Amino acid sequence: MKERRVLTLMAVLLALSILGFGLNPEAVIAQEDQEEKPIIVCTTNVLGSIVKELIGEEADVIVLVNPGLCPADYDMKPSDIYALSKAKIFFYHGMPGEKPWLQNLVEAAGNENLMQVKVSGVYNTPEGAKKYIRIIGGNLSQALSIDLSNKIEQMITEIDNVANEIISEAQSLGVSNVNVICMKWQKTFVEWVGFNVIATYNPPETLSASDVANLIDTARTNNVALIVDNLQVSAEFGSSIASEVGAVHVVLTNFPGAIPETGNLAQMFRYNAERLFEGLKRWQAIKEMKALISENENLRNQLTLYQSLVAVAGVIAAVELILLIGMKKAHRS
Repeated sequence: MKERRVLTLMAVLLALSILGFGLNPEAVIAQEDQEEKPIIVCTTNVLGSIVKELIGEEADVIVLVNPGLCPADYDMKPSDIYALSKAKIFFYHGMPGEKPWLQNLVEAAGNENLMQVKVSGVYNTPEGAKKYIRIIGGNLSQALSIDLSNKIEQMITEIDNVANEIISEAQSLGVSNVNVICMKWQKTFVEWVGFNVIATYNPPETLSASDVANLIDTARTNNVALIVDNLQVSAEFGSSIASEVGAVHVVLTNFPGAIPETGNLAQMFRYNAERLFEGLKRWQAIKEMKALISENENLRNQLTLYQSLVAVAGVIAAVELILLIGMKKAHRS
């Protein structure tokens, strides 16, 4: 069908060229072929970043949810419905944040030929990320009839290399002895790095005053070093708790691309781990400074006490000298 269409188009363009319209048949056909690139729609940039890295310019990749937002905050747009109506493949998570709008979007698009691929489960650990890469790569290979095995292995190797770097740094810092409190959607990653998560919290808008008070009490009781927020939910909530208990506030991202230099999952892992390590080093520096201030205060107090004792001893000596002089005068008389 396409060959007949191209032949017809070439004949028309040749005739127009002969008549002096100056059209380039090859350029127009190339433009038409370019428009034939498959459209792939992804709900989040976790999925979209993997697709883009695997196939590059071989398809038009559209990500519905801005990586700086929680999927639950997504508003369906007419352009998204149109894109999905023309799409070849649709990748989605099936996570709670997608449920309010996912089915409505698919129904509105009305694309009976749409290949829908659910990629569920944890993605913010190296093992979870590698599972995502394999699932997405396998489906793309099948749907587009291309061999992506080498690219899949390259991406998995990058994940492994970054994971090894993070674990090595975590062990050198002794993070397993460090207590933290984090937003619950970051717990999986923070625990994978090796930190001791003693409490988590839900989105701040769902927390009561009692919930916040309990978090503060838990942080104080357990000498918590870090309060870890999730960028896509709130970048500020943990700050007040951290200042209240002497912890360090850290903000991590749950989606690649929300922050510069976090374009894929491997880069996101490195960025998040660096924020945790830097936060821990700040907390340790603050502790050392407080200990030094306390030691200096103790030394100052000891010096003040010594000076006071010396002054008292001087007074006593003076009194004794006066008494001695008095006794000698009395003896002479």
